[in-house]
Amino acid sequence: MSNKQNPWSVFWQKGAFASFLDKSSTLQNYQMRKFWFERMDELEPKQPILDIGTGNGIVPQWLAEYAAEKGKDFTVIGIDAAQINPTNSELTLHGETPYETFTLSGNKKFGTLVSNFGLEYGDLEQGLAHLHKNLKRGGALVALMHSEDSVIVQSSRKVYELLPSTIKQMNKAVEPLYKALLSANGQALPKSAQQAQQKLNQFANKHRNDPTFQRTNFVPAVKHILSAAEQGKQQEAEKVFTDYLGNLTDHRARLSTLVKAVEQVGDQQQLQQQVEAAGFKKVSVQQVQFPETGVVGLCLQAVK
Repeated sequence: MSNKQNPWSVFWQKGAFASFLDKSSTLQNYQMRKFWFERMDELEPKQPILDIGTGNGIVPQWLAEYAAEKGKDFTVIGIDAAQINPTNSELTLHGETPYETFTLSGNKKFGTLVSNFGLEYGDLEQGLAHLHKNLKRGGALVALMHSEDSVIVQSSRKVYELLPSTIKQMNKAVEPLYKALLSANGQALPKSAQQAQQKLNQFANKHRNDPTFQRTNFVPAVKHILSAAEQGKQQEAEKVFTDYLGNLTDHRARLSTLVKAVEQVGDQQQLQQQVEAAGFKKVSVQQVQFPETGVVGLCLQAVK
């Protein structure tokens, strides 16, 4: 996947805080940060630490906070295949850098490998073999990875399955309706626009009690578009329509990579076999469940 085609580039370029973690959700943020603090307590990680699929650097940020709190000296490097837009200039992060081929200069090796929903977005077979080759003897791999049982994956799948029909409504009903409203100037709408309005109402009523549908913000976005069109605000109606449709399309493209990532991980046994095939030892795959949040994925741990 070239960087121009990487659907996560748009997400990170807009300054996203983290993937599958809402900045406003303090409980989930606390739980995930605590998870990584506990892993570091267990590990005594060798340096340097490589964070795979770093995004805008949430794990390097947590590890920097951990090191400061414990009086340790960590060297953390974050890499991501997508274009990124980190807000913390003190972190060492590299975008457009696939982990399947990344190496340190001067034949240096990685001390510890970490990943928070990142490893499975690359080519696992090629990537694990490359990482093993470039890891110090005794170095560890710790990764939080997607699983079919995860609440993150289950809720994301529901959105993924709903998005095609939502995008279709935008193109087949919302666009002709708002354009007809702009042209009508307060006069009666043509029959085709009335039919579009009817289809739109049916779609919204069908999904009105669906929490997944509500998460798409379809109703408020469409109300904004149609209200602007009714008031003759062409530029505003067009911009909201284009921006919202673009967001839906981008979101679906990102979720398609999640679906592939989950398939690549497989179940716990399949993941363990993949990691062992790459040469890692003491491979452990355990389900991770947070209080009040539920299952969030699998924790993979292994050493060279």
